[in-house]
Amino acid sequence: MVLVLGPSPPFFRLPLRQNSPHVMLSSTCVTSRTLNPLPVAALRAVRTQGIGAGAADDPAVLRRPVVSPVVADEDTGEESLVKKGELGERTEEAEWVDWEDQILQETVPLVGFVRMILHSGKYEIGDRLSSDHEKTIVEKLLLYHPESEKKIGCGVEYIKVGLHPEFQESRCLFIVRSDGQIVDFSYWKCIKGLIRKKYPLYADSFILRHFRRRRPNE
Repeated sequence: MVLVLGPSPPFFRLPLRQNSPHVMLSSTCVTSRTLNPLPVAALRAVRTQGIGAGAADDPAVLRRPVVSPVVADEDTGEESLVKKGELGERTEEAEWVDWEDQILQETVPLVGFVRMILHSGKYEIGDRLSSDHEKTIVEKLLLYHPESEKKIGCGVEYIKVGLHPEFQESRCLFIVRSDGQIVDFSYWKCIKGLIRKKYPLYADSFILRHFRRRRPNE
């Protein structure tokens, strides 16, 4: 800080520290000079980069001009809002893609699993599924069928492969109930039921986007 000093009033001396990094004197002999009272109010302070914590006590610092940041803040705020809006759109888009991927990751393996059972040749018409395959069908598919309680009835004895009652050349899965009755069910209805149950906010859009109209046996 550079101080331009005039004469001090009688008996007034300006205390100085020779090693202060913030003060440069216009004269090395100023400590012995007296100052007139009038020019004291005319002292000017030029702010330098080296102002330390003690600068807050300097009256000159309190008098330094303050530039209002309102315009800058408004401009920055507007830019920030635009960026947040863009980010929000990207976030919503990313969120949709994430949910879509999650649904696909859960359902595509199940579709492949059922097709393997029906069309790989592992099971012939009338064959009962293995216990592991049967458990997967019941727990991950059949329970999500929109009419699961009606289909299961008094209980599942086992699951088997059979021919569709209307399309004799098409294979489908059948429930053999505890009372001996045999009921077919659509695994595609189970897949859609799973999606609606686990992903209710995205189910309709996903189904419209990814599911084509299928034959009754599918």
